[in-house]
Amino acid sequence: MLSKSEKTKQFILTKTAPLFNTKGFEGTSMADLTSTTGLTKGALYGNFYNKEDLAMEAFKYAVKKVKDLVKTRVAGETTYKKQLRAMLDFFAEYVFHPPVPGGCPLLNTAVQADDQLPGMRRIVVKELMSTVMFIYNLINKGIKAGEFRKDVNARELAYTIFCSVEGAIMFSRVERSEEPMKIIVKHCKKLLNEISI
Repeated sequence: MLSKSEKTKQFILTKTAPLFNTKGFEGTSMADLTSTTGLTKGALYGNFYNKEDLAMEAFKYAVKKVKDLVKTRVAGETTYKKQLRAMLDFFAEYVFHPPVPGGCPLLNTAVQADDQLPGMRRIVVKELMSTVMFIYNLINKGIKAGEFRKDVNARELAYTIFCSVEGAIMFSRVERSEEPMKIIVKHCKKLLNEISI
C-alpha cells in the first residue's frame, strides 16, 4: 500500500506526464504545473527537487505506462513471431491513440534531451536501449526456439524494427496520416516472415 507521500507523487506524475509529453520541458511553465495539479509550487518542490527532476520522473512514468501495455499485449501470444507482430500492431494503434497524450514519450523526450537537457540524456538513452533489447530478446528467443533462422543478426534486426517504428510514429503524427505507420508495420512483418522457418 502506498504512503500518503507516494500517493501524492503518483498523482503529480499522472497529471504532469501528459503536459511534459505534449508541451515539452521548455514549453511547460510552473503555472502549467500548478494549474494542472492544483498544487502550489512549494507542494510540487516538496516532492521533487526541481522542474528537471519532475520532468525526468514524468518521463519515466510515461515510458513505463507504454512498456506495461506492450508487455500485456505480447504476453497473450504463444510464439515469439506472434509476440513481435502483436508489438507492431500495438504501435500501429498507438500512433494516434497513445496511452499518454502527446505521442511517444521516447521520441518527444529524445529530441529535447539531445538539444536542451543533457542531464536527462542518460535516462533517455537507457530507455531507448531497453526497448531495443526487448525486441532483441524476442528475436533471439525466437531463434533459439527454432522459429527464426540461425543466421539472423538479432541486434541489427532489433535496431531496424525499433528505428523504423519510431520514424513512422514521427512521420505519421506530423503528417496526421496512418499511412507511414501502416507501411512500416507491413514492412517489419514482411521481415519477420522472411526470417521465419
